[in-house]
Amino acid sequence: MKFNTETIQKIEQLMVTDFAKQVEREEIKAEELEQALRSSLQRIGRNSYGEMLSLMDKQQNGVEADCKCGKRGKRVSRREAQVLSVFGWTSYRRSYYRCPCGRRWVALDEEQGLRAGQATQEMSSLLGLAGITVSFEEAKRQIEQYLQVEVCANTIRRETQRIGTKQAVREQVWIDRSQDIAYLQERERQPGPKRKYGSIDGAFAPLEEEWREAKTISWYDVGPRYGSEELRAQKIAYYTSLEPADAFGELLWGTGVYHQADQAAELIFICDGAAWIWKLIEQYFPNAVQIVDWYHASQYLFAVAEALPFSKTQKDEWITEMKALLWDGQVEDVLRECRAHLQRVGEPVKRLISYYTNNLERMRYADFRAKGYFIGSGTVESGCKQIVTMRLKRSGARWTHQGAALTAKARTAWLSGSWQEVTHLPLAV
Repeated sequence: MKFNTETIQKIEQLMVTDFAKQVEREEIKAEELEQALRSSLQRIGRNSYGEMLSLMDKQQNGVEADCKCGKRGKRVSRREAQVLSVFGWTSYRRSYYRCPCGRRWVALDEEQGLRAGQATQEMSSLLGLAGITVSFEEAKRQIEQYLQVEVCANTIRRETQRIGTKQAVREQVWIDRSQDIAYLQERERQPGPKRKYGSIDGAFAPLEEEWREAKTISWYDVGPRYGSEELRAQKIAYYTSLEPADAFGELLWGTGVYHQADQAAELIFICDGAAWIWKLIEQYFPNAVQIVDWYHASQYLFAVAEALPFSKTQKDEWITEMKALLWDGQVEDVLRECRAHLQRVGEPVKRLISYYTNNLERMRYADFRAKGYFIGSGTVESGCKQIVTMRLKRSGARWTHQGAALTAKARTAWLSGSWQEVTHLPLAV
């Protein structure tokens, strides 16, 4: 909706006229003027919002209303309540009904998704956004500075985790659908994407009782960077879970079905060498192309070079040569060179040999590049940093399992570009 332009102009003119009278009597600084306008407009918004909600109730709700049982309930009274809006605590009056079946309800609140004594949908979204970005205590201070509204840290925690719950419910719907044979058969009529990418990784978060791995899957497309032929990830969606690998597998499959990964003509997974990751991929997507992240694989060369009895220049030259071989998919040549240094270097070479040998087929980089495949998993590594390192692992943080899981899920909604969709879900949670 939009308010009438003439109405807005009248309010503007009234305020300007009032200012003209004051500026004649005293000197007013621009900073003082800006703050006065902000406070006045906030008060107008707070009071007007409450009056308009009350008017909405009067126009939409009569003396009787339909109950869920099929009978007609009668209005007992019009009760006052408060909600925390973007303007602050707002009072309004709404119809309260009672049915012969015993049910009691407030029609306006149910119709508009209002929660008496709690944040409105818009305010909840802002509180959650602050809560997924910084600590809840820091978010409290920021909200007060930005909106001039006092809230407690627990309110921000509750709203943040409420959004995380909505995301969890959303994911569970996808998981349930992905296990419904009739649903899967129906969607076979829909064409799938030509190519889809997935990456999986994990990062440990500090819980009260232990450190728990937050496993993350990112689904994305790949295309050229604007103005360049360099490939980059696009349309990235993140999903995370603190549950064991088996439960995470259900999330992997459910979100994969949602993003049509199972219908893709080509499905490519780019991950590091963790055994649990490839086990899940082989279980749920056995036909997917498996690629070990190029950057992760090349890091093993640096550890070997660091232990070699060479000068810095020689080490740099050795790394350049080995990376060139690796880039061309000549993994056996790299292994041969490193085995020659096994006696002198020891453990770094052993780790490289084990890693490269176990992932030989996943490191055919020349073949992968020839097919136009992306070979870096930076998307999911970035996701782990943004979800876990930047939020869950903040200094002094110790989470309950539920608190960490829901806050992480809320943050994935923001990083995936689905914040508005998730925060405005009409869920009574």
